[in-house]
Amino acid sequence: MHTHSLVDISQAGLKLAIQEIKEEMFDTPQCDYTIAKLLSHCGQFDAAERHIDDMLLKWGASPDVVALTERAYADMASLNAQHDAHASVAMSQRASALTTSSAVA
Repeated sequence: MHTHSLVDISQAGLKLAIQEIKEEMFDTPQCDYTIAKLLSHCGQFDAAERHIDDMLLKWGASPDVVALTERAYADMASLNAQHDAHASVAMSQRASALTTSSAVA
């Protein structure tokens, strides 16, 4: 029996979602923007940034593409800040729990 880690399953699901987006939106700058936003939502900021850069290279610097690129970078920065804030809170909670359990023992 093969065992799959949660990361492998999540990666497979993400690839499937990206494929669905491509099939629904075809090959457009909006499609690339949507994929970059999905990657950001999944915490894959490096992949999202590469996708945004590729989008600009692929579609050129028309005003519409530049606007989408700027919006994608702004979305990514916002999501990255939220991700960092959640990680900081989780780390604080773990530290507090460790301190409490050490005091009890």
